[in-house]
Amino acid sequence: MVVKFLKPSAGFGGVYYNTDKITAGQAELMAAVNFELLDALTEVRPQDYVNHLKAVSALNKRISEPQLHVAISTIGREHSKDELTNIAKAWMNKMGYANQPYLVFFHKDTENNHVHIVSTRVGLEGKKISSAFEHVRAVKVINNLQKFDERITAEQDLAKALSYRCSTLSQFKLILELQGYMINDGSLIKSGKKLLNLDVDKIPQRAPDPQRAGQLKAIFKKYAPQFDQAGLTNYLKSKMGVELVFHSKDGKPAYGYTILDHAQKNAYKGSEVMPLKELLQENTQKETTSIITTPKRDLAGSKTTEPAIRLPIRIVKDLDDAAVHGRRRKRKTRGTQR
Repeated sequence: MVVKFLKPSAGFGGVYYNTDKITAGQAELMAAVNFELLDALTEVRPQDYVNHLKAVSALNKRISEPQLHVAISTIGREHSKDELTNIAKAWMNKMGYANQPYLVFFHKDTENNHVHIVSTRVGLEGKKISSAFEHVRAVKVINNLQKFDERITAEQDLAKALSYRCSTLSQFKLILELQGYMINDGSLIKSGKKLLNLDVDKIPQRAPDPQRAGQLKAIFKKYAPQFDQAGLTNYLKSKMGVELVFHSKDGKPAYGYTILDHAQKNAYKGSEVMPLKELLQENTQKETTSIITTPKRDLAGSKTTEPAIRLPIRIVKDLDDAAVHGRRRKRKTRGTQR
């Protein structure tokens, strides 16, 4: 995460900057801390927040630019708006602003989730909040909060992994690996950082639900013929919470697969539900290209139909025609047309 001090000012333009973002649909007010005097108002306007901050700032007129305006940013969508809000509150506490009135705004108008904090540098007793080594302290505090946040997140992810019924340690490790973790020398590691100690000998191994396995087999038989391998994988994960992880080596075709049933917290060896060859055989078709058409209006306004998307069907080369279509295709009855 990154913390950045924005331009100070005599007024509190940061409030208007952020509330304008709200009006534009690009931001959201997440927290208004220590503004109890405004609770009596049925509707709080941006000007009300500004007036409150100005009233506190007036306690020390020697501070010419009392506005504190800070942005805390994460990488991409790594932290949600609620997580960033909690981090912002913790950062303010550590920086000496725990009792100050301040606003936290979440912004979603860039590639990186971030929050803006607006407050006053004048304390409630008229003294300035310490700014000694402010930038150094700000980075140190945010780094410590990030480490703490990473451990909390790791504990939550570990708890989720432990909730699955896994019959092997490899299945358990796979669940964590898909979230970016690895287990090494008794530690849970992410991005090269050791986050938690983990005794793999104490990880419980439980057989997955056999009844659910039967349900999954029926699902595979129903939907596999409708998709290629990638399409089936995406459909099952997005629509049913079932993830297929294919195992291969050196770029060769998959030799096996694992089923992660996120919906009901089960992990299966693929062959326990449906052998890989049978699964692929279900969704293998002759080499062709299917064309999806969508209605489209011409210049006169009438509907026309023309190709919109071309979807190549994946061919599994190690299955012959007889394996796909059955032995009945070996002989062709006289007079029968294809």
